[in-house]
Amino acid sequence: MNELLTQFEIDELLASIQEGTTETTDLSAAENSEVRSYDFRTAKRVSRDQIKTLHLIYENYSMLLSTYLTGTLGFVCDTSIVSIEEQSYIEFLNSVTASSVLAILKMPPLKGPLLLRLSPELSYSILDSLLGGMNSPGDSHRLFTEIDLVILEKIIRHFLLLNNEAWEKILPVNTLLEGLETSVQFAQIVPPAETILIITLSIRIMNNDALVNLCIPYPAIEPIAKELNTRLIAFGQNEKTKIDQHQEEILSRLHSTQVTLKAILSETTIRVEDLMNLQVGDVVQLDNKLNDLIRIEIGHISRLSGILGEKSNHYAIKLTQINDAEDDNNG
Repeated sequence: MNELLTQFEIDELLASIQEGTTETTDLSAAENSEVRSYDFRTAKRVSRDQIKTLHLIYENYSMLLSTYLTGTLGFVCDTSIVSIEEQSYIEFLNSVTASSVLAILKMPPLKGPLLLRLSPELSYSILDSLLGGMNSPGDSHRLFTEIDLVILEKIIRHFLLLNNEAWEKILPVNTLLEGLETSVQFAQIVPPAETILIITLSIRIMNNDALVNLCIPYPAIEPIAKELNTRLIAFGQNEKTKIDQHQEEILSRLHSTQVTLKAILSETTIRVEDLMNLQVGDVVQLDNKLNDLIRIEIGHISRLSGILGEKSNHYAIKLTQINDAEDDNNG
């Protein structure tokens, strides 16, 4: 028996026809699109989890680097991560500008050499600041002198110590400087077609922007690949647990800490001559009146106020006021 279609069934039928038309259109567009060959030489070999872990490490590193450069150069330095991406080594070398400083590194337990590149803008900003300049833009393409390279080598060694500290929570590493070069021809750490991971940091010194690149070949990551995958989740959970434990421990110790509590009845001034002539029975007039509040100090901070009284045959002070303004001023 034939039945009339309801309005709901009609709407569903129309929707399915429209969806079928859309799928056909998408399929036709896909067939007409250009097909590109897959280049196995530049295949993505580093997983998302590994990149997330490295991003976490070098976020910490950028903060450490900002603090170090600000204290060393005497100028406000702001460091941030620009990108973490994969390239072939030859592509990276072709993008390296002249007068870049290239540091060849080793970072056990990672295998093989790594490369740290300081852009000319960063190198000359550091030299200008340390040698008494005003960190103004200058000739960033002149050749480095021997003195320049000695100064930059010391700065780079500090960079490597900070790198060890940044990795500490994920994996203990020992970053060592193997050599310093100013020409890409002498910085062939891997074959040109090898896949490398490039971590790019931006450093802003006053109004000058500069870059630092850390190149990690994929073979160097292989020994720790599994740990980079698994440590990310564990790192966040363990850090939260450690922080909670530290807070509880600090609070428990603070609760049993003894602090000095002083009630200052009043203060006055007196000449040294009068002080030397004081005798038993002399009266020293104080500045406070009888009904004035007595200031109470915790350590050296004036935190409380009260009135003088008596309890169980002992002098006592009844707290009447908490001085929040004094607390804010003293942090």
